[in-house]
Amino acid sequence: MVEKLKIFNLEHQQIGTASRDDVHHKGLWHETFHCWFVSEDLTRIFIQYRSERKKDFAGLYDITAAGHLTEDETVLDGIREVKEELGIDVTFDALVSLGVIDTSYVSPGFVDREFCHVFLYKFTGNLADFRLQEEEVGGMVTANLQEFRAFF
Repeated sequence: MVEKLKIFNLEHQQIGTASRDDVHHKGLWHETFHCWFVSEDLTRIFIQYRSERKKDFAGLYDITAAGHLTEDETVLDGIREVKEELGIDVTFDALVSLGVIDTSYVSPGFVDREFCHVFLYKFTGNLADFRLQEEEVGGMVTANLQEFRAFF
């Protein structure tokens, strides 16, 4: 089955749909859901290590949980990524919106133009609480939040 995504113009107005492959081949703007987990006291951030089996950006560190929003999904549906990748149930009401950030990444044969709906989640658990989807996630690490911010 071909995964279809909503596509947008530069003003973030929907203009149609396209396959995920076409979106990345043609550089079409599309939406993603990003959820960063931080400790309750805001001293630690949880970072995903992407599976070595991933098609894109395999074996790299990434957002705690993230994914594309398909043609039939809204931003509210994005929380499915948290459950799928990490095995953690969260409610949309527990998330803090950090806004929508437009990003563009270009490499040979791959153009990723996203409207990223970014959220923060105060996580009361620890690394042992994650039940990782092995096809997607190779592991999890934490970092000092202030050092992480300074790094970037």
